[in-house]
Amino acid sequence: MRHDWDSDEVLLDALRDALSTPSEEVPPEFVEAAKAAFTWRNIDEELLLITSYDSVLDDTLFARARSTATARQLVFDADGVMLQVEVSAAGITGQLMPASGAVTLVTPNGDHETAAVDELGTFVMGVAPRGPVKFRFTNGCTDWFIL
Repeated sequence: MRHDWDSDEVLLDALRDALSTPSEEVPPEFVEAAKAAFTWRNIDEELLLITSYDSVLDDTLFARARSTATARQLVFDADGVMLQVEVSAAGITGQLMPASGAVTLVTPNGDHETAAVDELGTFVMGVAPRGPVKFRFTNGCTDWFIL
């Protein structure tokens, strides 16, 4: 049913009708969608962001000259968790502090590779894919970024 809601009175009447009509049970897929949306309410607080350092974004001439010959270095930091990563042609090395569990490299197509974290928090992975990726681990995950 379509209403012309140019008038406040027409709109209020339509709202009264909607609230007075007995409702049917909410379909399960709507409930699941609502629950999923609710989990995203504080996603920015849970993501580790590139807050400390990205060697690609370092604008000093020395760093730019050096970064073409060496690995890309990234530091993610939030709420007492820090992930330091070095990406090179040989693969990925990193350290998760505090040390726990495993680190997974995720692409838009799903999990790419998972590496165990040792007692010092270090881990090693193979060659990284090009394009958007993020790291997921026990304490959270990073935001998407481009390799």
